[in-house]
Amino acid sequence: MLSLMAGAAQAQPKKKNQVAVPASQAQTAKQVMSQHTDDLRALMLTLYELHPEELAKSTQVGAREMTEWVFDGKASWKFDAIRRTQQSEAIALIFDPDYTGDHILALVVGLETLLFHAYGGKNEYEIPVSVDDKPLAQVACELESLQKAVQTNAKQVTALSQPASLQLIQQALQTIIQRIRGQFSDQKVAHISC
Repeated sequence: MLSLMAGAAQAQPKKKNQVAVPASQAQTAKQVMSQHTDDLRALMLTLYELHPEELAKSTQVGAREMTEWVFDGKASWKFDAIRRTQQSEAIALIFDPDYTGDHILALVVGLETLLFHAYGGKNEYEIPVSVDDKPLAQVACELESLQKAVQTNAKQVTALSQPASLQLIQQALQTIIQRIRGQFSDQKVAHISC
């Protein structure tokens, strides 16, 4: 399954003006957010391929088309299928026993909007040069809490109950958390306990 997600990540076209930055150079907040977006795009595609029943709750198109529409569309990250929710409110839908909609869309939209708001942006493209580290430290803590909640409640949600799906979600969350914490040279932010 990990190779499936890696393959999906490789299959994603490079974004316009996206430049690979050597690990030795500091990345801008916009570059880091772009990496988070790429991870979430790959996660969404792979989860939809594993769970076509979730995809069918939102659309009749394929996994790739849906993923492209979500990330490249003009919906301003507000989708009727998830009650136009964003951030933590969207993520909460995956644990709501009364919610019968698309859990993958709720998870990914929730994560993406949570992240770009933490970076001070209105969307994933409009990330300011100067970013306040406190919201990022807070979002890292929220993502760690989400990791625990996903593990604890995995059996309740079909899209989370398969070990492969759970592993992909946990891996994506861990990568994003590590990337956020690695952004800061300030030790109190990089190693903040939640």
